[in-house]
Amino acid sequence: MEGINPVELVGSLDAMGFQGGETKFKDISISSFQNYNKQEILEKVSNFTLSDDVKHFASMYKRTFDIRNNFLWKWLGVVYGEAGVTLSTVDNSYHKSITDTKILLTMAFSILDDVSEVYKDEELLKRITNIIRNPDVIIDDEDEECIFFKEIWNHFLMTLSKYPRYEEFKDIFWYDFEQMLNSVRYNVLINKNPEMINLQDMHNYDCHNMIIYLLNGIDLMVSPDFDKKDLPYIRNAFWHAQQMARIGNWLSTWKRELKERDFCSGVFAYAFEKDIIKIDDIEKLTDDEIIEKIEESGMNEHFLDVWKQNYGKLASLKDKMQSVDIDTYLNGLENVIKYHMASEGMK
Repeated sequence: MEGINPVELVGSLDAMGFQGGETKFKDISISSFQNYNKQEILEKVSNFTLSDDVKHFASMYKRTFDIRNNFLWKWLGVVYGEAGVTLSTVDNSYHKSITDTKILLTMAFSILDDVSEVYKDEELLKRITNIIRNPDVIIDDEDEECIFFKEIWNHFLMTLSKYPRYEEFKDIFWYDFEQMLNSVRYNVLINKNPEMINLQDMHNYDCHNMIIYLLNGIDLMVSPDFDKKDLPYIRNAFWHAQQMARIGNWLSTWKRELKERDFCSGVFAYAFEKDIIKIDDIEKLTDDEIIEKIEESGMNEHFLDVWKQNYGKLASLKDKMQSVDIDTYLNGLENVIKYHMASEGMK
């Protein structure tokens, strides 16, 4: 089967049968996709203005870690602020604040992610995790990475605690936070033991890497009209949204991660499980040879199908919730996968 560029897979979702905000799921085929305006998305990201607070921490990040560039923080600003994945229940007066808070939470998580997957420095990861457990811990004056992390973490905690429904939702939020930390530990295990990688674990554990529960959990803290009777259904929605966001991330980052020898991706899990490549091929084959094998394998079609299944299951929750506009949320998730594909190799 000839390989299909993932950018070509996520075209106009109107062509898929998701027209006019309608949430009735329809079966689609690969041939129904059309190209979307990648350049328009990239220009939107380029023109996004970061707040002074985010600029401050982005500058500190560059001096301390310098793995990610400002494109990622701007991309997050567009996704969190403009794509439509903010819950409809959010008080608009908090919209700018929570956009910044989400960017800084993601920056803090990116540090954890990169220390575990790029640096592969378990000792530094322990020191940073200790800051999360004990924000008042004393940091060695020469430990620049931890000094920076402590500053951004304490800023995040201070901001979060001021949101009007923080006390009401904090226990749930910090439980979900532990799932994110577990995803970091899981990825450490994968990179030490690539033989254990499999798709089921990826969907169960690695997908918490996308922190959807946390991002939308922040929304709930500033949602005066959110009805807690909707909580079991909205958390079900978060699960499917998290799977969908992870697929977009996997498809847009796996080639970069291959060059970094970071195999914490569902793309590699799929390739190993289907015997498209073997563990030994990582050293035997060139990166270009591995990429060609994976692209010709039907991998894109597989993950697109999983994305569609989650879309349909999320859409089926629409009538169960009274206080949340699921149509808007679904449209936002459509935007997110477009933004992922438009930014392939750039974040």
